[in-house]
Amino acid sequence: MKKIIILFLFTVLISFSLSAQISNINTIRVYGYGNLDEKGNLNISFRWAFPTNALYLQVKSAYPNPYVLMRNLLGFSSTMELRNVKVSYDDALNSIRLSADILGASVYRKQKWELNIGKNTELIYSDSTKAIFLLVDYINEENIMIETIRINMPKDSKDFKYDQKAGIFSYTLSRKELKGKLNPEIQVKVKPRIMSALYKVYGMPEVLNGAYWVAKFIFENKGTSDILDLRISYKLGEYSSWSPESRYDLVVPGGGVVDLYYPIISPNIAQLKSQTPADLQIKYSYKDPSGKSYSDTIVKRIQILGINQFEFSNIPEEERTGEWSDNFSNIPLISAFVNKLDDPVKIFAGMVSQYAGGVAAASNDEDAERFCRALYELAIYNGISYQTPSGFLVEYASGGQDIKYPRDVLRDKAGTCIDLAIFFSAICETVGLKTLIVVVPGHAFPVIILPSGNLLPIESTGLGGPVVGKSLSFEEAVKLGAKQLNELKLGKYFIVNVSALQRLGILTPELPPLSQNILKDWGYKLPEAVSTIAGEVLPTPPTPTPAPSAPTTAPTPTPTPTPGVRINLTGYYEGKYRNNQTGQEGKIELQLKQSGNNLSGEILIDEIEEGTVTGSISGNNVTLNARITSIYGSYVAIFKGTIQGNIIQGTYVIQGYNVGGTFSLNKVF
Repeated sequence: MKKIIILFLFTVLISFSLSAQISNINTIRVYGYGNLDEKGNLNISFRWAFPTNALYLQVKSAYPNPYVLMRNLLGFSSTMELRNVKVSYDDALNSIRLSADILGASVYRKQKWELNIGKNTELIYSDSTKAIFLLVDYINEENIMIETIRINMPKDSKDFKYDQKAGIFSYTLSRKELKGKLNPEIQVKVKPRIMSALYKVYGMPEVLNGAYWVAKFIFENKGTSDILDLRISYKLGEYSSWSPESRYDLVVPGGGVVDLYYPIISPNIAQLKSQTPADLQIKYSYKDPSGKSYSDTIVKRIQILGINQFEFSNIPEEERTGEWSDNFSNIPLISAFVNKLDDPVKIFAGMVSQYAGGVAAASNDEDAERFCRALYELAIYNGISYQTPSGFLVEYASGGQDIKYPRDVLRDKAGTCIDLAIFFSAICETVGLKTLIVVVPGHAFPVIILPSGNLLPIESTGLGGPVVGKSLSFEEAVKLGAKQLNELKLGKYFIVNVSALQRLGILTPELPPLSQNILKDWGYKLPEAVSTIAGEVLPTPPTPTPAPSAPTTAPTPTPTPTPGVRINLTGYYEGKYRNNQTGQEGKIELQLKQSGNNLSGEILIDEIEEGTVTGSISGNNVTLNARITSIYGSYVAIFKGTIQGNIIQGTYVIQGYNVGGTFSLNKVF
């Protein structure tokens, strides 16, 4: 059930990622009511309630057809098989309503029925007839979702159990074995094209709640006999091995199974330069009550796009409504092209840092803006300029485009608007600045999130370079970017939060290694004369050296000691904690700033809870007091650790509670 909610909210809230564009969105409430039958099918109804009438009317005006908002839920890419769907606006309650029948919502495995509610959803009540679930979910900086859903269980169901971590609600159901006529009905849906640049994404069902499956196998029992021991396996040409078998012990008459394929694809697929056909094989088998076996193989031809080819939409032509968003539904996936750890990107970021005077770009707004100015001006100095795009997939209205990785922009010293937006984003992300890529009809541009949270939009196509003539100044590029940002119209833009999407699993592909001297070979250099950045005259920088980056196999160099202080802890840290009482593990992100022996900064726990930090160091010991705000309230965590090179590790306690554990933090830059 969580997949239903999140897919919808992602579609809607992707349009509200900029605080300047929203009107106090705080809590979106979702109410669900369902009836589960003895065949495993679920009749469900939902109501999404918007917090204000103004927001509701804004959404309704931008999307007069509510089906467009439900595209990933109701269309070809849905993870479920829905029947009898009805979607409508409810003006009286500022809501969108949906009702549908879900085939095979509950499946029979290992002597029990399993209903996938969604990970970390809480079971708050159950009895012999019903179960009620609660989900509180952090969507983004401005939105929290609270969902309640009541499921009425089949008659005579019992032995209710719930695995909250897996999100699986199980039960047993008394019934008699049915023997009669076998009549299975099989349908296979296959994505006609997949992008080799996203081969990692296709293997992770947790990414965007499973929307990027490669095949959907739909098995319905249309006969009067039980079908037993259904097994399904897949293979994607030469790019994957046979998948482990999906097994379902029983499919009752009138019931069904919907099985999704998320292939583990060989990295060799990233070597493809153009569209390449591949055969997807699907083997399946099942038995009747007497034990007789039946099996078959289905083969579907798909196209694999080259490593630089990007398909703008995964919505089939026949399902499109004419809305702009239909033609660009894949846009969030361009975050996979922002390869901030690629060596040429890190080396160029190092050149930018030197040209900017060695600023710590992620420490404050002034240094961040200084870095962005240096990036823009150094790109101009080295002749990087705008070029028109090349397209493909002309049989579709939106089609696709050859998109360059940042290394390709550096190599060619040219890029389209989207190439340059990706390039700017990658360089800034390398030094710890978070970025957005805004895509509007016919255009894309980067927005840098400054350390304060303020936004710095840049019209990256302002680059002219010596080949095409005069460029916009940095001030002019920022002014034009701000104008475009302020003119965004709901339903006519996508905002790609690069680091957030990459944390969700939209990962960059592995690219061939390049020489450490590649930028020199490509002719990159710093100005020979004095440089003027942000109004200050700086000495000619030394020979470029790579910018600091997240450690791979080698550790990050130990920070240089400062006078009177043993070590400088200013920087960005990532690590994890472990609760000794519950065994729970989670992620910590920490931004520290040091002044003498005093520390201050910001902390993010599990990408949800955030707060401020104060503390001090004494020799190799550090104490941090974190005041953290969560959806459940505020609390204070006290961290005490020891500094060992770039690592801080120790113990923590939650003030006022008998809760504590261990932590370890690694300095990234």
